[in-house]
Amino acid sequence: MRAPFDPAWIWLPPVLGLAALLLVAAGGANRTLFLLLNHGGHALGAAFWLHLTMLGDGAIALALVLPCIRRAPRCFWAAVIAAVFAGLWTQFTKQCIDVPRPLAVFGAAEFFHAGPAYRQVSFPSGHAAAAFALAGIAVMGAAQRALTRWLALGLACLVGLSRIMVGVHWPIDVLWGMLGGWAGAWCGLALCGRLERTAAGAGTLAAGLVLLGLCAALLASRHIGIPSTLPLQRLIAGVCLVWGAWEIGAMPFPRHRRRAPGAAPVADVGPAPAAGRIADG
Repeated sequence: MRAPFDPAWIWLPPVLGLAALLLVAAGGANRTLFLLLNHGGHALGAAFWLHLTMLGDGAIALALVLPCIRRAPRCFWAAVIAAVFAGLWTQFTKQCIDVPRPLAVFGAAEFFHAGPAYRQVSFPSGHAAAAFALAGIAVMGAAQRALTRWLALGLACLVGLSRIMVGVHWPIDVLWGMLGGWAGAWCGLALCGRLERTAAGAGTLAAGLVLLGLCAALLASRHIGIPSTLPLQRLIAGVCLVWGAWEIGAMPFPRHRRRAPGAAPVADVGPAPAAGRIADG
Protein backbone atom coordinates (compact mmCIF):
# COMPACT_ATOMS: atom_id res chain seq x y z
CA MET A 1 0.00 0.00 0.00
CA ARG A 2 1.35 3.39 -0.99
CA ALA A 3 1.80 5.88 1.80
CA PRO A 4 1.15 9.61 1.27
CA PHE A 5 4.36 11.59 1.35
CA ASP A 6 4.94 13.22 4.72
CA PRO A 7 7.16 16.35 4.69
CA ALA A 8 8.79 14.97 7.83
CA TRP A 9 10.76 12.65 5.52
CA ILE A 10 12.53 15.76 4.24
CA TRP A 11 13.48 17.54 7.44
CA LEU A 12 13.45 14.88 10.18
CA PRO A 13 16.61 12.91 9.15
CA PRO A 14 18.87 16.01 8.96
CA VAL A 15 17.39 17.44 12.17
CA LEU A 16 18.11 14.21 14.01
CA GLY A 17 21.58 14.04 12.48
CA LEU A 18 22.38 17.62 13.49
CA ALA A 19 21.05 17.04 17.00
CA ALA A 20 23.21 13.92 17.35
CA LEU A 21 26.25 15.80 16.04
CA LEU A 22 25.81 18.64 18.53
CA LEU A 23 25.17 16.22 21.38
CA VAL A 24 28.32 14.17 20.66
CA ALA A 25 30.49 17.24 20.13
CA ALA A 26 29.21 19.16 23.15
CA GLY A 27 29.49 16.17 25.42
CA GLY A 28 33.02 15.32 24.33
CA ALA A 29 31.86 11.79 23.59
CA ASN A 30 33.34 11.45 20.11
CA ARG A 31 36.24 9.15 21.00
CA THR A 32 34.34 7.19 23.63
CA LEU A 33 31.44 6.56 21.27
CA PHE A 34 33.86 5.54 18.52
CA LEU A 35 35.45 2.87 20.71
CA LEU A 36 32.07 1.66 21.94
CA LEU A 37 30.66 1.25 18.43
CA ASN A 38 33.89 -0.08 16.95
CA HIS A 39 34.26 -2.80 19.58
CA GLY A 40 30.57 -3.69 19.41
CA GLY A 41 30.61 -4.23 15.65
CA HIS A 42 33.78 -6.29 15.62
CA ALA A 43 31.79 -9.50 16.15
CA LEU A 44 30.36 -9.28 12.61
CA GLY A 45 33.84 -9.45 11.10
CA ALA A 46 35.85 -7.35 8.67
CA ALA A 47 34.31 -8.76 5.48
CA PHE A 48 30.79 -7.66 6.43
CA TRP A 49 31.77 -4.06 7.13
CA LEU A 50 34.21 -3.76 4.22
CA HIS A 51 31.55 -4.80 1.73
CA LEU A 52 29.09 -2.35 3.26
CA THR A 53 31.58 0.51 3.28
CA MET A 54 32.33 -0.07 -0.40
CA LEU A 55 28.77 0.99 -1.24
CA GLY A 56 29.62 4.51 -0.05
CA ASP A 57 32.51 4.94 -2.45
CA GLY A 58 31.80 7.84 -4.81
CA ALA A 59 32.49 5.91 -8.02
CA ILE A 60 30.35 2.97 -6.91
CA ALA A 61 27.52 5.34 -5.94
CA LEU A 62 27.58 7.00 -9.38
CA ALA A 63 27.61 3.61 -11.10
CA LEU A 64 24.49 2.63 -9.15
CA VAL A 65 22.72 5.74 -10.48
CA LEU A 66 23.27 4.90 -14.17
CA PRO A 67 20.40 2.39 -14.60
CA CYS A 68 17.79 5.05 -13.77
CA ILE A 69 18.93 7.38 -16.59
CA ARG A 70 15.88 6.62 -18.74
CA ARG A 71 13.18 5.57 -16.28
CA ALA A 72 13.82 8.30 -13.69
CA PRO A 73 15.76 11.16 -15.33
CA ARG A 74 14.92 13.57 -12.52
CA CYS A 75 16.53 11.25 -9.98
CA PHE A 76 19.46 10.63 -12.31
CA TRP A 77 20.30 14.32 -12.68
CA ALA A 78 19.52 14.98 -9.02
CA ALA A 79 22.11 12.33 -8.14
CA VAL A 80 24.69 13.96 -10.40
CA ILE A 81 24.06 17.33 -8.76
CA ALA A 82 24.09 15.74 -5.30
CA ALA A 83 27.44 14.09 -6.09
CA VAL A 84 28.95 17.47 -6.97
CA PHE A 85 27.44 19.11 -3.89
CA ALA A 86 28.52 16.32 -1.53
CA GLY A 87 32.00 16.29 -3.04
CA LEU A 88 32.41 20.02 -2.53
CA TRP A 89 30.94 19.75 0.99
CA THR A 90 33.41 17.04 1.91
CA GLN A 91 36.55 18.45 0.30
CA PHE A 92 35.97 22.02 1.47
CA THR A 93 35.54 20.83 5.06
CA LYS A 94 38.62 18.61 4.84
CA GLN A 95 40.68 21.56 3.61
CA CYS A 96 39.47 23.78 6.43
CA ILE A 97 39.51 21.30 9.32
CA ASP A 98 42.25 18.68 9.56
CA VAL A 99 41.11 16.14 12.13
CA PRO A 100 43.42 13.15 12.71
CA ARG A 101 42.00 9.72 12.02
CA PRO A 102 41.54 7.13 14.78
CA LEU A 103 44.75 5.35 13.76
CA ALA A 104 46.69 8.54 14.54
CA VAL A 105 45.10 8.83 17.99
CA PHE A 106 44.83 5.28 19.29
CA GLY A 107 47.25 2.41 19.13
CA ALA A 108 46.52 -0.29 16.56
CA ALA A 109 45.69 -2.76 19.34
CA GLU A 110 43.08 -0.49 20.95
CA PHE A 111 40.41 -0.77 18.27
CA PHE A 112 39.34 -2.81 15.27
CA HIS A 113 40.80 -1.59 11.98
CA ALA A 114 40.48 -2.90 8.43
CA GLY A 115 41.45 -1.50 5.06
CA PRO A 116 43.80 1.39 4.25
CA ALA A 117 45.81 2.90 7.12
CA TYR A 118 44.57 6.50 6.84
CA ARG A 119 45.86 8.91 9.49
CA GLN A 120 44.80 12.43 8.43
CA VAL A 121 41.83 14.52 7.20
CA SER A 122 39.17 12.48 8.94
CA PHE A 123 36.39 15.09 9.03
CA PRO A 124 33.95 14.51 7.35
CA SER A 125 33.15 11.10 5.84
CA GLY A 126 32.78 11.17 2.07
CA HIS A 127 31.31 7.67 2.11
CA ALA A 128 28.55 8.79 4.47
CA ALA A 129 27.87 11.80 2.25
CA ALA A 130 27.54 9.61 -0.85
CA ALA A 131 25.32 7.07 0.93
CA PHE A 132 22.94 9.68 2.30
CA ALA A 133 22.84 11.53 -1.01
CA LEU A 134 21.48 8.40 -2.69
CA ALA A 135 19.21 7.65 0.26
CA GLY A 136 17.87 11.21 0.19
CA ILE A 137 17.04 10.95 -3.50
CA ALA A 138 15.31 7.63 -2.91
CA VAL A 139 13.34 8.93 0.07
CA MET A 140 12.42 12.38 -1.25
CA GLY A 141 12.21 11.70 -4.97
CA ALA A 142 11.71 8.06 -5.89
CA ALA A 143 10.27 5.79 -3.22
CA GLN A 144 6.48 5.53 -3.12
CA ARG A 145 6.22 3.27 -0.08
CA ALA A 146 7.19 3.96 3.50
CA LEU A 147 8.95 0.59 3.71
CA THR A 148 11.20 1.49 0.78
CA ARG A 149 12.10 4.79 2.39
CA TRP A 150 12.97 3.09 5.66
CA LEU A 151 15.12 0.53 3.82
CA ALA A 152 17.00 3.28 1.96
CA LEU A 153 17.62 5.15 5.20
CA GLY A 154 18.63 2.00 7.02
CA LEU A 155 21.16 1.02 4.36
CA ALA A 156 22.67 4.53 4.38
CA CYS A 157 22.97 4.37 8.17
CA LEU A 158 24.78 1.03 7.91
CA VAL A 159 27.17 2.41 5.30
CA GLY A 160 27.91 5.40 7.54
CA LEU A 161 28.30 3.14 10.55
CA SER A 162 30.69 0.93 8.61
CA ARG A 163 33.19 3.80 8.48
CA ILE A 164 33.39 3.64 12.26
CA MET A 165 33.49 -0.16 12.26
CA VAL A 166 36.49 -0.35 9.91
CA GLY A 167 38.24 2.24 12.08
CA VAL A 168 38.74 5.13 9.65
CA HIS A 169 36.20 7.74 10.83
CA TRP A 170 34.81 9.26 14.02
CA PRO A 171 31.06 9.51 14.73
CA ILE A 172 31.04 13.26 14.05
CA ASP A 173 32.66 12.62 10.65
CA VAL A 174 29.78 10.36 9.70
CA LEU A 175 27.11 12.75 10.99
CA TRP A 176 28.53 15.76 9.16
CA GLY A 177 28.88 13.69 5.99
CA MET A 178 25.26 12.63 6.37
CA LEU A 179 24.13 16.27 6.50
CA GLY A 180 26.09 17.11 3.36
CA GLY A 181 24.71 14.17 1.42
CA TRP A 182 21.11 14.88 2.43
CA ALA A 183 21.48 18.57 1.57
CA GLY A 184 22.93 17.60 -1.81
CA ALA A 185 19.97 15.31 -2.51
CA TRP A 186 17.48 18.04 -1.60
CA CYS A 187 19.27 20.59 -3.82
CA GLY A 188 19.48 18.15 -6.71
CA LEU A 189 15.79 17.30 -6.60
CA ALA A 190 14.81 20.96 -6.20
CA LEU A 191 16.93 22.06 -9.17
CA CYS A 192 15.76 19.28 -11.44
CA GLY A 193 12.08 20.08 -10.93
CA ARG A 194 9.93 18.10 -13.33
CA LEU A 195 12.67 16.75 -15.51
CA GLU A 196 10.67 13.58 -16.20
CA ARG A 197 8.69 15.49 -18.84
CA THR A 198 11.67 16.60 -20.88
CA ALA A 199 13.02 14.65 -23.83
CA ALA A 200 16.42 13.02 -23.72
CA GLY A 201 19.12 15.25 -25.14
CA ALA A 202 22.82 15.50 -25.81
CA GLY A 203 23.59 16.33 -22.17
CA THR A 204 21.90 13.17 -20.93
CA LEU A 205 23.70 11.09 -23.54
CA ALA A 206 27.05 12.63 -22.61
CA ALA A 207 26.47 12.01 -18.90
CA GLY A 208 25.42 8.44 -19.62
CA LEU A 209 28.54 7.77 -21.70
CA VAL A 210 30.75 9.17 -18.94
CA LEU A 211 29.14 6.86 -16.39
CA LEU A 212 29.45 3.93 -18.80
CA GLY A 213 33.17 4.66 -18.93
CA LEU A 214 33.23 4.80 -15.14
CA CYS A 215 31.56 1.39 -14.92
CA ALA A 216 34.05 -0.04 -17.41
CA ALA A 217 36.93 1.34 -15.33
CA LEU A 218 35.48 -0.19 -12.16
CA LEU A 219 35.10 -3.49 -13.95
CA ALA A 220 38.74 -3.56 -15.04
CA SER A 221 40.51 -1.89 -12.10
CA ARG A 222 41.21 -2.47 -8.42
CA HIS A 223 39.65 0.87 -7.52
CA ILE A 224 38.69 0.05 -3.93
CA GLY A 225 42.10 -1.48 -3.27
CA ILE A 226 40.78 -4.18 -0.93
CA PRO A 227 41.08 -7.69 -2.41
CA SER A 228 38.10 -9.14 -0.52
CA THR A 229 35.70 -6.55 -2.00
CA LEU A 230 36.94 -6.84 -5.58
CA PRO A 231 34.33 -9.45 -6.66
CA LEU A 232 31.45 -7.26 -5.44
CA GLN A 233 33.00 -4.18 -7.06
CA ARG A 234 33.17 -5.95 -10.41
CA LEU A 235 29.71 -7.43 -10.04
CA ILE A 236 28.17 -3.99 -9.43
CA ALA A 237 30.21 -2.47 -12.27
CA GLY A 238 29.25 -5.22 -14.71
CA VAL A 239 25.54 -5.11 -13.91
CA CYS A 240 25.40 -1.31 -14.07
CA LEU A 241 27.42 -1.29 -17.32
CA VAL A 242 25.10 -3.69 -19.12
CA TRP A 243 21.91 -2.28 -17.61
CA GLY A 244 22.99 1.31 -18.23
CA ALA A 245 23.93 0.60 -21.86
CA TRP A 246 20.51 -1.00 -22.38
CA GLU A 247 18.69 1.98 -20.88
CA ILE A 248 20.70 4.48 -22.94
CA GLY A 249 20.03 2.49 -26.12
CA ALA A 250 16.29 2.55 -25.38
CA MET A 251 16.12 6.30 -24.79
CA PRO A 252 13.97 8.30 -27.27
CA PHE A 253 16.59 10.79 -28.40
CA PRO A 254 15.14 13.45 -30.78
CA ARG A 255 15.96 12.93 -34.45
CA HIS A 256 16.57 15.91 -36.69
CA ARG A 257 15.53 15.62 -40.33
CA ARG A 258 17.84 17.01 -42.98
CA ARG A 259 16.15 19.66 -45.11
CA ALA A 260 17.12 21.25 -48.38
CA PRO A 261 19.03 24.57 -48.25
CA GLY A 262 16.63 27.51 -48.03
CA ALA A 263 13.63 25.37 -47.16
CA ALA A 264 11.49 26.40 -44.23
CA PRO A 265 11.68 24.21 -41.12
CA VAL A 266 8.85 21.72 -40.74
CA ALA A 267 7.00 21.90 -37.45
CA ASP A 268 6.44 18.75 -35.50
CA VAL A 269 2.68 18.41 -35.51
CA GLY A 270 2.62 15.18 -33.51
CA PRO A 271 1.10 11.86 -34.54
CA ALA A 272 -1.36 11.58 -37.40
CA PRO A 273 -5.07 11.50 -36.48
CA ALA A 274 -6.61 8.08 -36.08
CA ALA A 275 -8.69 6.63 -38.93
CA GLY A 276 -12.25 7.90 -39.02
CA ARG A 277 -11.46 10.99 -36.99
CA ILE A 278 -12.80 14.25 -38.44
CA ALA A 279 -10.44 17.21 -38.25
CA ASP A 280 -11.78 20.47 -36.91
CA GLY A 281 -12.70 22.94 -39.66
